[in-house]
Amino acid sequence: MNLENVDTQHDYQDLVNHIYQVDDFDFVGIALYANDQSTIKWYFVAGNQNEQFRKIVLRSGIGIAGLVVRTGKPFWKNGLQDYEYTDKMYTPIARVESLQNAAAVPIYPSAVRLVGGVLLAGYRSKQPVSNETASRLSQYLDTF
Repeated sequence: MNLENVDTQHDYQDLVNHIYQVDDFDFVGIALYANDQSTIKWYFVAGNQNEQFRKIVLRSGIGIAGLVVRTGKPFWKNGLQDYEYTDKMYTPIARVESLQNAAAVPIYPSAVRLVGGVLLAGYRSKQPVSNETASRLSQYLDTF
C-alpha cells in the first residue's frame, strides 16, 4: 500500500467509518495506489456486503474511480448498474457492492497535487447523487 505509516492507515479507516456513520451512504470506500504505483486498489471500506472489493484492481480512466484518478476532478454518476463490462463507465465496485449511484473525489495526500487515491460513496437504492454529493465528500477530506 502506498501509505507512509500505520497511523495514516488507521486515519483513513476512521474517515471512512465516520462518513458511513454520519452520512446516509450505503457504501464508503477509499482506493489508493498499490506499492507498484501502477494499480489502484480498495483498501478502506465501510458498509461492504462482502470481501470481493479486495480483488478489484483499478485502471486509470475506467469507471468512476479510474476517471477521478486520471482527471483529478470529482465525478458522480446515477444508474451505474446499467453499464456492461465493455462500457467505459463500467465500475467493478458498483457491481460487487450493488451500488446504483455513486460519487467520487480525488485524494491529494501531499501539496504536490498528484492524485494519490479516491474517496467513493454510494447508494444501493435509487437515491440520486449530484455535484452536491461530491462536494460533501470533498468537505470530509478538507477537514481530515
